[in-house]
Amino acid sequence: MENLNEKLAEKEKARATSIGNTWRPEEGEVLEGIVEKLGDTITEYGDQSFVEVTTGLGKYTVWLNSILSEQVEAEEVAKGDHIAIKFLGLKKSRKGDRSYKDFVLVKA
Repeated sequence: MENLNEKLAEKEKARATSIGNTWRPEEGEVLEGIVEKLGDTITEYGDQSFVEVTTGLGKYTVWLNSILSEQVEAEEVAKGDHIAIKFLGLKKSRKGDRSYKDFVLVKA
């Protein structure tokens, strides 16, 4: 049993450190780099998709909202791709009752 508990602890530690710094952009900020990982995980807010990007300044996790998810799919982003993401700021929904984070993503 001890061996399995040690393995569980190691795996838990690896998972906790596998997701890099979360990208928290200011309006107009661009993140450019190489896609290291795309995936899904469970967070305190529920299931969440992400892309992990390595830049000249380190590794960043970008949490995908519906806007970014659609663009990742449309651009067919995959591991090893060179991408750039620009944060366009908060936008009002068409009905105007809530705001969302707007982004644009391109692949080289």
